[in-house]
Amino acid sequence: MCGRFTLTEPEALAAAFPRFRFPEFSETRIPRYNIAPTQSVLGVRNDGRDVVEELRWGIGGRINIRSESIAARRSPVRRRCIEFADGFYEWRDRRPFYYTLKSGEPFAFAGLWEPENGTAACDVVTCEPNALVARVHDRMPVILTGANVDIWLDQEPLPPEMAAAILRPLDANLMNARAVSVRLNNANYDAADVLNEDPDVRLF
Repeated sequence: MCGRFTLTEPEALAAAFPRFRFPEFSETRIPRYNIAPTQSVLGVRNDGRDVVEELRWGIGGRINIRSESIAARRSPVRRRCIEFADGFYEWRDRRPFYYTLKSGEPFAFAGLWEPENGTAACDVVTCEPNALVARVHDRMPVILTGANVDIWLDQEPLPPEMAAAILRPLDANLMNARAVSVRLNNANYDAADVLNEDPDVRLF
């Protein structure tokens, strides 16, 4: 699953994703080190506006949806979105591990969205893990790259078989991982020191 993630350099999004329009934000410019369910995240819906906006993480209490469930649908996938991140966490024996791109760039999770209580609620699509994440967990978030971002955000309904083709694990060779502070286990703690490396815990 994907239960927490980061956006430590929100100012880097505009350069990494020039296609999108970034309105003036206030608190959404603040670095986030421990984004948790029910909180606001930055994302884009497939409504044709290409506008970055705040979405609430969790659709009726569901924070993740399996890619296999989307692929098994009999009808096209309509309400799709992305959420921005620059790292995510998985746990092994209550020890958190932090995953980023080797490039250090921010990236986009695949998600679905629904209108809910006057806002747009979203979830994060998960898939089978790549070799790096599999050392810690049996699922990972779907990270979209290149043209797959455009396909996912197209306004037209997406056939389930086409969705299945792009909701795949990212190449492990593009990623880094390391153990970080157990302070992260407190979902209300959001400070840079959660990223301090734990030298006593090894991934391999």
